[in-house]
Amino acid sequence: MFTFPTAPRFIQSIGLALVVGLGVMGCQPAGEQDGSLSQEPPVDAMDITVSIPPQQYFLEKIGGDLVRVSVLVPGNSDPHTYEPKPQQLAALSEAEAYVLIGLGFEQPWLEKLKAANANMKLIDSAQGITPLEMEEHDHGHGEEKGHDDHGHHDHESEKETGMGAVMVVDPHIWLSPTLVKQQATTIAKGLAELDPENREQYEANLATFLAELEQLDQELRQVLEPLPQRKFIVFHPSWAYFAQDYNLEQIPIEVEGQEPSARELKQLIDTAKENNLTVVFGETQFSTKSSEAIAAEIGAGVELLDPLAADWSSNLKSVAQKIANANSPQP
Repeated sequence: MFTFPTAPRFIQSIGLALVVGLGVMGCQPAGEQDGSLSQEPPVDAMDITVSIPPQQYFLEKIGGDLVRVSVLVPGNSDPHTYEPKPQQLAALSEAEAYVLIGLGFEQPWLEKLKAANANMKLIDSAQGITPLEMEEHDHGHGEEKGHDDHGHHDHESEKETGMGAVMVVDPHIWLSPTLVKQQATTIAKGLAELDPENREQYEANLATFLAELEQLDQELRQVLEPLPQRKFIVFHPSWAYFAQDYNLEQIPIEVEGQEPSARELKQLIDTAKENNLTVVFGETQFSTKSSEAIAAEIGAGVELLDPLAADWSSNLKSVAQKIANANSPQP
């Protein structure tokens, strides 16, 4: 679960020079962390903080040099166990907005974010998006296409239903080009509210980005539509929205954040054999132990997918190609 250490009481009164110095140590722009090609914006750019690196990609497409974007969780970290540092909270005192993934992703530490900067605007990028429900299921049979079938209680959101039951929802909305169109529109609106003088620039950048998203969607469909096999095995269930977009079916190894039992492991292996699945997809932020165990049993290889890559568009193209290579008929 995302957890924060107790925020120091002096955060609100910390000096500007210290905030700037700590900002370099803490909420660094993702481009400085991973070598991406982000250009340093002007000194009068708005300071915006986001949760994960793909969001920086969206913000810079829409905000251009009008924004300076910092990322809370580095792309090489497991978001479920990462503990943002006190200096990152201090750096937030200078942020003009925080763009939430939403759907409960930031819920465990949202109050501390607000306490760090009461004047910071919160932009919920999940506004208007209907989340997928995550339900436990038998790995071998009856999966519903495109749906993530296990709740991960470390950061997936639990919401009360009308009958008093708890629904666990999937927050990985940034991995769907279709849903990113909605997120981008919400982000552009939020930036324009903060900076109305540049509304036309945000709207123009948004239009360009939406066209790029449409082109990306078409490229991904060309790669994935011809596949005779629509299933793929993943360690962590991050790819339900991506699967929904492209009529695929992810089969997750994890069950509610836990590695599979012996019975569940056998079901996974049987499913892989029945469907001639020759690749098990791990993730760069997690151990590959279970992925390697299943792969060894079925004579498959292990490939890594990265749901947090900063170069979001290129990464999704890479993911699509890896799935296509794994599911294409072997000679």
